[in-house]
Amino acid sequence: MTSRTAGLKTLRMFMMLFFLAWIVSACSSPPPEPSPQPQPTEAPEEGQTITLITPPSNDTNKESGPKYQVQTRITGFHLLSETEGIVWGVTKNELRLYVTHNNGATWANISPAPNVQFLSTPVYGKGIFFTDSNHGWIIRSAFGTTENIVLRTTDGGKSWKISSLGDDNNVSSVYFNSPTQGWLMTSANATPNKESKAIYSTSDGGATWEEVMQNEQYNPNLPNHSIPFTGVSTGMIFKSRVEGFVTLQTGALPKIFITKDGGQSWNPGQSFLVNEQLESCDRVITGKPEFFDASKTNGWMSVGCQNDKDKTITYHGYFTANGGDNWKFTPFELKSPTGGNHQSAPTFLNSQVGWAIIGDTLYHTANQGKTWLPLKESSVLQSKLEEYPETIKMEFISTEVGWLLLEKKEQKRSLLLQTTNGGISWRVM
Repeated sequence: MTSRTAGLKTLRMFMMLFFLAWIVSACSSPPPEPSPQPQPTEAPEEGQTITLITPPSNDTNKESGPKYQVQTRITGFHLLSETEGIVWGVTKNELRLYVTHNNGATWANISPAPNVQFLSTPVYGKGIFFTDSNHGWIIRSAFGTTENIVLRTTDGGKSWKISSLGDDNNVSSVYFNSPTQGWLMTSANATPNKESKAIYSTSDGGATWEEVMQNEQYNPNLPNHSIPFTGVSTGMIFKSRVEGFVTLQTGALPKIFITKDGGQSWNPGQSFLVNEQLESCDRVITGKPEFFDASKTNGWMSVGCQNDKDKTITYHGYFTANGGDNWKFTPFELKSPTGGNHQSAPTFLNSQVGWAIIGDTLYHTANQGKTWLPLKESSVLQSKLEEYPETIKMEFISTEVGWLLLEKKEQKRSLLLQTTNGGISWRVM
């Protein structure tokens, strides 16, 4: 056999072995991963377009930084002054919190870190609270293996610190009467008319919390100074570091409990008497107490008469002129439209002046709700009330300046409006 023939035979054998090895390798390799398929996505949460600033040195009061616009769905707001306010919402489990110092012309992003996830949107007085433009608190509710945490700022949202509450029950109320002194209530085992309750207090601005009351061992047949298991809390407010109030939603009339020692012990307040305006209600809806002045002498709370047949809620008020020792019922001559969405509780600036939206009309009172007069129609307000059928919140900081938040829940859209002349005319912020 010549050397040429031997070489060709060797080459053919080598190619055959290579081909067999390739076949074995191909058969033993895992199949290629399928291309990712597009997943159905939820409808985007839309809202109004707001102009954000990037302030120099993170100074949220400066307006000279670069500006850009975002579209955001606002689910809550709170006024801090005639020109300042905060708005917020949750997008992809991240809390988006913005502040304005110029009536909404520009906004600054003061959101906490995005790694702090939120499964639900905070409600003012339950999950978010500010005493002034610098001092604020956000409570992130417990979920999964996480517990309730409290975020706090002392510089208007430029930075946030975090602390643990040590309680994973639902947060039902939060209130601070100063930048350092505050209270937080949690509830568990809730039914429509009862729940267990616990109250925590802080004296260092929310860095640490101490349990001052719990009613898990409450026994109505034994002496006890806890808030009872019967009744669902609707609001909590403190006049001072020792005196406070908690209102309860019951199957019938509201109940109020008072503390004189900072929340450790509670006693029933004045009983609310049955009156003809509430006799025929299928359910009486209890509001939360509010005080109008720094001395916390004059205040009010709403009470709603729910009619299941007509699907309406007619609101009235309880007012106090002696710091909450007594509450006087004041009937409001306001009739809710049948099936109407715009029937949220009225809002009061002081013991005499208030506003209410009934259907597509804005009413105003100057005599504690004894008479309500419709305000001159605003074309902007009328069109937006038709387009956004749910009233989320209305709040006035003075006789002239107020904000109104409207929503389309089905389309996840919201709209924030402002008035600077007492509700006569409105503009989209």
